[in-house]
Amino acid sequence: MRTLHVVKNWRSAPKTQFVRARDCVQRPRSCVNGIGGQELVYLLKGKMPTRSTTTALVLTDTNCAADPNGISHCHNVLRLASGSMMTVRHDHSMGNDPCLVPGERVRVRPLR
Repeated sequence: MRTLHVVKNWRSAPKTQFVRARDCVQRPRSCVNGIGGQELVYLLKGKMPTRSTTTALVLTDTNCAADPNGISHCHNVLRLASGSMMTVRHDHSMGNDPCLVPGERVRVRPLR
């Protein structure tokens, strides 16, 4: 099961090696967002999970056309275990890491 580490936006992401390795916007050529099943996503709509870790069901995978750098900025609607919904942006290189798939179960963790 993949783990999605959620941040409110790229400006609020901590300046750690974890984020630098997975940030496809700032470093598109070296982005590998999915190393070890750990992925960085950005909250677009909804509220951050209140629990440190929860599970979610991926409901959608849209907006996946790659930008000029070959990075996809997929939008995914997730239904959390609590029943609440959130939409995240999953930036990734299709050549390195797959999209989130509707029906896939994932772990969700707020990244603070």
